[in-house]
Amino acid sequence: MRRAAFIIVFFLITAAAFAQTDTAKVSDSLKTQLDTAKFAKSDINEIINYSANDSVVFDVATNKMHLYNNAEVDYKDLKLNSGIIILDRQTQILDAVGIPVDSAGVTKFVQIPLMYQGKEKYEGSQLKYSFRTQKGTISLGYSDADVGYYFGEKIKKVTPEVYFIKNGLYTTSTDKVDPEYYFYSPKMKMIPKDKIIAQSVFLYIEGVPVFWIPFVVLPNRSGRSSGIIIPKYGQDATYGYYLANAGYFWAINDYTDIVAKASLFAKGRYDFNSTFRYVKKYSYSGSIDGGYSLINSGESTDPNRQISDQWIINWIHNQNINPTTNLSANLTFISGKDYYQNSTNSLPDLLRQNVVSNLTLSKYWEETPLSMTFNYYRDQNLQTGNINENLPSVSVSLSETYPFRKDAVSSKQKLYEFFSFSYSGNFLNNRTKINGGDLTSNMGAIHRINLNFSPTFKYFNIKPFFYYTEIWYNRYIEKFLNPDDSLITVENKAIKVVRYFQSGITLNTKLIGIFAPKLFNITGIKHTLTPSITYNFTPDFSNPKWGYYRTYEDQFGNPVKYSIYEGRIYGSAPAGETQSISFAIGNLFEMKTRENDTTENKFQLFNLNASVNYNFAADSLRWSEIATDFRTHIGNLLNIGGSATFNLYKFDPAVNTRVNKFLFSESGKIAEMTAVSFNISSSFSLGLGKKGTTQAVKDTTIVIKDNSYKSPFEEPDVNVPLSGSLNYNFSENRSNPYNIYKSSNVSGSININPTSRWKFSFTTSYDILNKRISAPYLTAYRDLNSWEINFNWYPLGVYRGFFFEVRIKAPSLNDIKMTKQTNSRGVYQ
Repeated sequence: MRRAAFIIVFFLITAAAFAQTDTAKVSDSLKTQLDTAKFAKSDINEIINYSANDSVVFDVATNKMHLYNNAEVDYKDLKLNSGIIILDRQTQILDAVGIPVDSAGVTKFVQIPLMYQGKEKYEGSQLKYSFRTQKGTISLGYSDADVGYYFGEKIKKVTPEVYFIKNGLYTTSTDKVDPEYYFYSPKMKMIPKDKIIAQSVFLYIEGVPVFWIPFVVLPNRSGRSSGIIIPKYGQDATYGYYLANAGYFWAINDYTDIVAKASLFAKGRYDFNSTFRYVKKYSYSGSIDGGYSLINSGESTDPNRQISDQWIINWIHNQNINPTTNLSANLTFISGKDYYQNSTNSLPDLLRQNVVSNLTLSKYWEETPLSMTFNYYRDQNLQTGNINENLPSVSVSLSETYPFRKDAVSSKQKLYEFFSFSYSGNFLNNRTKINGGDLTSNMGAIHRINLNFSPTFKYFNIKPFFYYTEIWYNRYIEKFLNPDDSLITVENKAIKVVRYFQSGITLNTKLIGIFAPKLFNITGIKHTLTPSITYNFTPDFSNPKWGYYRTYEDQFGNPVKYSIYEGRIYGSAPAGETQSISFAIGNLFEMKTRENDTTENKFQLFNLNASVNYNFAADSLRWSEIATDFRTHIGNLLNIGGSATFNLYKFDPAVNTRVNKFLFSESGKIAEMTAVSFNISSSFSLGLGKKGTTQAVKDTTIVIKDNSYKSPFEEPDVNVPLSGSLNYNFSENRSNPYNIYKSSNVSGSININPTSRWKFSFTTSYDILNKRISAPYLTAYRDLNSWEINFNWYPLGVYRGFFFEVRIKAPSLNDIKMTKQTNSRGVYQ
């Protein structure tokens, strides 16, 4: 009876104190009898849900409710879990503490308070929260930040946007008990989703204070945030003391940001650079970079005075204008090679010979073979200063089209349906600037129309073809010999058209041979032979009747033929008649092996091709060189490929060229090798290690009572990832047997992760003929939980040296680092 009465009283009281509910409808006379002044006033305006595993006790005398063991309270966006929770009806204050546990004479707490309010998380040894003021305090508590977390002797919530922390620390370490590093301050102010402001701040690394600063502002949100870029201070051997890379990063909005940095040197050097980035998801993205370096060191009377004014501008852009139109750009304009020499330690930039820019707008039309491209191209030679650019280059193409085809099934096609044509056109304005001179323009347009007829037969394919080319120019040249025997070239302006064509016919077939060697698990070897023969005809367009070539007489009265389109962007019509037959043959060997009763594996064994050409219209050396190439694979381990050319004619050292005499008739040899090259490459990925003596067991706790105990799980499996590649290249040019050029080099790389936290890589190449190592490069990386170590080393070469860096991994704090480098290029990395 007493228990029932307690439950009734409990719910009557808590209904007023902890939940606001609608009063049932009553008559007007009853309403006048209620004294609302006697109702308990409360700032709690929603239902509080609570639970506990052990008990829920309401103390009527103190107006407090006690929840024991895995207690939980839910109110609005607040959720609290703790060993013990106490709710005070009178003060509307919530208290939460852990449950004390006595272990080996030491009192510890379990089920310590853990509270979530919205997306904020708090935990500590004791927590207080006021429903009235919506403020709270945490003793010895933690709270997660967007980047890392903070800890304090006391954390007090003064407003929903501001927290005060007493004797607090901030860190991004994953170890809350013993963090590798932290920032400590007796007073901290934390603004969620914004920043942490602290005064008298110490940086501790492994419990040791490293440095002190009077105040600090730390980020407390993920993503980008505006802020000052801390400069680097040091001394350069050439320009003296410096303050480098000081600047500001401005996160303008979610789509754009800009960074600006400057470096100042004591001996008259100033560097500035800036980067503006922009992005619109699924539409476009890009960046604009600019750099400027001014060097004015020394007095006007100094013999080693240095004056330099260097700059660079780079624009990168990618945009999908619509599903069929794309714009991409990578444009770089630079004052010269000295900019890289003065502003970077990047080896690819220091060794760069050219700066190439491209801007391309491409468009294709759906369900049609038509496409168009607009391109701007610029090549700046950093050694000579020469510039070569195409402004613009416009291309239009019509892919192979069958105008009379109605049915794609070949068995139902009429003969005329095998006729096809394709078109490509290009307009180009090429501009060049040589040795600092004026820009010269070279303009032209070219049209190519290819006509094909490719019916298929049962045992062979036959393909007649006709290729037509037409070029439009706005200039041509004429050459004259002066009375003083000097040659004069005159450039004339006029609209000129060059037309030429090529026709022929190709016949090919395919022969297949299969045999089963009944060896091991080989089920069959397949040899595919693809011979082809092509007849090609091209008239002699240097004949005067075409009007593309003219002659002048040299000082000896001999006629000299020249093209009036010499030096034009697309050249001239081909000179000399061609009536040739080309022979080609391809050999492909494949093999099948049986893995089990239902599975077979198929792979290529060997591929060998050869071709040769005979020109009926040539007056000598009618046979071309015999060209061969091969490639093969040995499983997934080794790739081998190569090529070679052979000449049938004798080389005459008296005239330093080959003459119209067959080697077979002169020396009994059929052919002489004129060039050979081959390469061998391999890549691998494997694990090094050993099998443990016993299987490692997860989530197993072993209590060691004395030194005689030995765990049976001390030797788990060990696996060290190892990967790399090895390449060997050899080439030899014997076109002149008395002057042979050779090259032979081997290159390789290796990557190894001896542990999950260590990564090593090494790359190098070796010139075997010159016995010289080229550009060896070693990198090492170590993961230190919250920190990381990077080590780069160039042991040889002009830029030899190492770079060592230790820094915090968190992106918002990675400017906190220690660096050391032996490269004499000082500030630049």
